[in-house]
Amino acid sequence: MTNSLNHPQVIFIGIAGPTGSGKTTCATHLIDYFHSPLYPITLDHFYIRGIPINHPILGRVLNEEVPETLSIEGLLTLLRQIKNEPERITQYHRKDISIKDHKYIFVIVEGFLLFALSDELTNMFDIRIFFESTQSQCRLRRYRRRCKIEETIPDDQIQISDGFQQWFDHLVWNEYLKRRDLQISKAEKVFQSDEFQNRQYTTLDNYIDKRLKDIIDQKTKINN
Repeated sequence: MTNSLNHPQVIFIGIAGPTGSGKTTCATHLIDYFHSPLYPITLDHFYIRGIPINHPILGRVLNEEVPETLSIEGLLTLLRQIKNEPERITQYHRKDISIKDHKYIFVIVEGFLLFALSDELTNMFDIRIFFESTQSQCRLRRYRRRCKIEETIPDDQIQISDGFQQWFDHLVWNEYLKRRDLQISKAEKVFQSDEFQNRQYTTLDNYIDKRLKDIIDQKTKINN
């Protein structure tokens, strides 16, 4: 293992929240804001397979909204590797920013179940943020993503199909609600949708800036 004094120190920022709440867009913003040399890590990359279920309303469907669909150990292994030897995780390296130029690396991880998978995983994050959003907002964003609707088309011109709404409301949203309180209890800060809508991240950036200052000050004292 590389000596921690000879390579950048890694600080993990975790973002959880319902599907369609804006986690991925925010993660992309944060890697640019902090000039991170690593692309965001998304929980979707660790999807294994859906679980067939007999739903009382939807019938026989695949449930992709539960922890059993994910490789939790795979994500843990990756984060341990990044923590210890970030320069070796080349699949997440950005070509335009060098790891060697950083004393600290801010790694953004996002996922709809991020704080509901294991205590070990949750405890790896130095900063834990949860995004709140409404059912209707998340449903619309998930529909836009599913149907690949252009950003230039206004929300009020989009008609969500009855089948999609049934699936989202009775499966996706219900599964989210089952673990919502647990995830909020694990988060250190909950942001309401009006605090990060339309890619306005000033409040979020200010909060993370303050937390990072505290974390880095503490690490500096320990190292000294």
